[in-house]
Amino acid sequence: MQKMLYLCALFMRNELRDIWYNNTKVVENYAFMTILQVLNICFYLLIYPFLIRVLGAESYGLYAFALAVVTLFITFVSFGFDLPAAKKIAEHAGDKEQMSRVLSEVTATKIFLEIAALIIYACLFLVSGKMRENALLFGVVFAQTITNIVFPQWYFQGVQRMRVVTYIQVAFKVATLPFIFWLLRSPDDCWIYALIVSASSVVGGLVAWLIVRIKDGLKMHYVALPAVWQSIRDTAPFFLTNATSILKEQGVVLLVGQFLGMSEVAVYDLANKIIIIPRTIFSKINDALYPKMMAQPSPTRRKKILIGEIVVGIVAIALIAAFGYWAVLILGGKAMIASYPVSVILSVTILTWLVAGALIDFYIIPSGKVYYITINQIIAMSVTFLIAGLGLYFLHSVYALAASLAVAGLTEIGYCSYVVIKNKMR
Repeated sequence: MQKMLYLCALFMRNELRDIWYNNTKVVENYAFMTILQVLNICFYLLIYPFLIRVLGAESYGLYAFALAVVTLFITFVSFGFDLPAAKKIAEHAGDKEQMSRVLSEVTATKIFLEIAALIIYACLFLVSGKMRENALLFGVVFAQTITNIVFPQWYFQGVQRMRVVTYIQVAFKVATLPFIFWLLRSPDDCWIYALIVSASSVVGGLVAWLIVRIKDGLKMHYVALPAVWQSIRDTAPFFLTNATSILKEQGVVLLVGQFLGMSEVAVYDLANKIIIIPRTIFSKINDALYPKMMAQPSPTRRKKILIGEIVVGIVAIALIAAFGYWAVLILGGKAMIASYPVSVILSVTILTWLVAGALIDFYIIPSGKVYYITINQIIAMSVTFLIAGLGLYFLHSVYALAASLAVAGLTEIGYCSYVVIKNKMR
């Protein structure tokens, strides 16, 4: 019996060792992608009690509202390039000429889109009284769109060196702490906080750009306008998917601010911060596994991943329900306790990001039928705004708006499952 147990233990040790050695890059990429996101979130959670007490719910809510508006522009400039570009970089890893070509095309197209975004922003500024009243704040936050051009995170994901991104972002986040605690004194200093965040983001992006150009030796090539248009056409399906997803998420924030007030935006924002750590940790599993699954597809492995992510998602919801109250109390105090039920409702989106993400990344995308992804997001966005509209009309409550995202998430899982089964994507 002892010999059998010894042999079993030896077998398991060897199996685990083989899994580690065969997937070292995947594990490292996942670890740094996850660490990066978690540290980013933890950074803002760390300073949140200070911010909410110094700036106040109304002023902080205004910043969150401005960030929601600018996030739509960031999504427009990104235009869905990140995943296809990371895939191209992974396919041509080591070929500097091809990687330089990808870098040039993506960068040139994003500069073109940045100019278009600036024109749209200017037009929106002219018609929005809220933006004109807070012109400095909105302008400073809008500067974050530049980061999307100069920080090629997709490149580091493609070459599986996310540790570089992690080091840069963590270093610049830590460097901002003295300025935040030193310069912020009242709600009127909200724009200063926005300036600190935007400046660290842009400068960090420039450092990443120098690493790609100097250390990695990639060159910039001239990109003709027809090539820019071709890049836009090629990534349009990914843009539509990303845009509808972001519009759904940020649209709820905008509805809260427009119809319920900036203090309610702060309530919703804190709830979102509570659930975003587990959602980020678990959703990054799919991102890290993506290159490996594309190179070595396996129906059995896909099924095991999907089952595991369903279980993880349900456990995450239970943990939010059990500990979310205390998290809200510690971060925001009793004045922000309304964020707890909102966080429980939003926790359903953890399951959505995991399960729907796995179905999309490992089943739908490899099948080549990416138009289903766009349809999925359009359906989810429609469900979100339908329920949000009904919730505002009948309940006029932030809970109803949070519920719209939860229901839309379950709709995504249902539709993606239907597509996979219907098309026999095994």
